[in-house]
Amino acid sequence: MAGKKKKDKVDRTGELIGAVSLVARNSRTRLSRQLLDHGLYAGQDALMLALDREGGLAPGAIASSLGVKAPTVTKMISRLSAQGVVRREESPDDGRMSVVFLTDLGHEKIKAISKAQKETEKLALKGFKKKEIKQLLAMLGAIDANLDPQEDKAASGVADKTISNVEEET
Repeated sequence: MAGKKKKDKVDRTGELIGAVSLVARNSRTRLSRQLLDHGLYAGQDALMLALDREGGLAPGAIASSLGVKAPTVTKMISRLSAQGVVRREESPDDGRMSVVFLTDLGHEKIKAISKAQKETEKLALKGFKKKEIKQLLAMLGAIDANLDPQEDKAASGVADKTISNVEEET
């Protein structure tokens, strides 16, 4: 063995994180383009989906659920309110606070958001078999749990929804 040279090992440090970041950015860009057709900007869909899921929410609760700061949510609410997509009402528990709800137009846009998500997902998963998609989702869920084990993850619900969508379409 003295005459044999060891093969250089390829340093793959950061490769997974880079790939996940690239996929996340590309999927978000693709989805954002589709949402623009419905007058929505990146991030507004997440706020609207939270309202659709939970009903009325205080701006602080929205900010917390989205992992952003309150001023960001306040600006988004103002823009969506100007479009007639959400409305603010005084909180029945505390008159100093408001609660945000989707309007009828907002509920219509939820359908457009869901359609855009399905189209983006379908494009992203083109050529994959159901089993491969399930494995991918399981691995991504495990990676997510490893990176943030303290958080109660809504991602598992997203993964379950994604799996059911894939099963419906195939």
